[in-house]
Amino acid sequence: MDSTNQHRSVKDLVENLLFLAQEPLSLKHMTDSLPHTKEEVAAALDALQAEYSDRSLKLRFVSGGWQLTTDPALTGEIENFFNLQRRRRLSRQALETLAVIAYNQPITRADVESVRGVGTSGTIQTLIAAEMIKVVGQKETLGNPFLYGTTEKFLTHFGLGNVDELPPLEFEGEGFGKITKSEPAEKADETVEAEKVKPVDFGLTEQTADVQEGIHQRPA
Repeated sequence: MDSTNQHRSVKDLVENLLFLAQEPLSLKHMTDSLPHTKEEVAAALDALQAEYSDRSLKLRFVSGGWQLTTDPALTGEIENFFNLQRRRRLSRQALETLAVIAYNQPITRADVESVRGVGTSGTIQTLIAAEMIKVVGQKETLGNPFLYGTTEKFLTHFGLGNVDELPPLEFEGEGFGKITKSEPAEKADETVEAEKVKPVDFGLTEQTADVQEGIHQRPA
């Protein structure tokens, strides 16, 4: 088999695997499972990404792997056609809590509350139920509180390869800043009235933070 046909064979195989996969496929996973070199598989991915750049389907790197995804602009029509479950929206409070966790993980609930100035116990449970965050450990301090971090579903939903790709924070007003892990959580169990908390924009909107319960790829 000449080099041109060999390249096409690898590319076609990788494309079919991506089409059938239910989760993002990493380069390592494909290289370890296929009779082709890392360079061959990487070249196939590069070629496919270029081909899909002008198509409605996209090849994107999300959550540490490659995945074929549908056009976000068509999500509503696709969901309606297949009668898929509608999206569940996150409240502004949930968005701000998610942003604090995403930018400061791993972080305890008390530290989240020290940044936001309000109780977050119920909000954290909502984010766990939505599979946006999870318990990633326990802090070695009095009481051994849980440490929270974001999930692969969070990365996939926001189209991120890893948390280093999070956009820069944009704050409104004063009094908010990135928390350091050594800061004590004062009055963590007290709830501050919402109207006393200054507004803050973490770069996430209610529209972009819909919890996607529909499809990211073609249904099997």
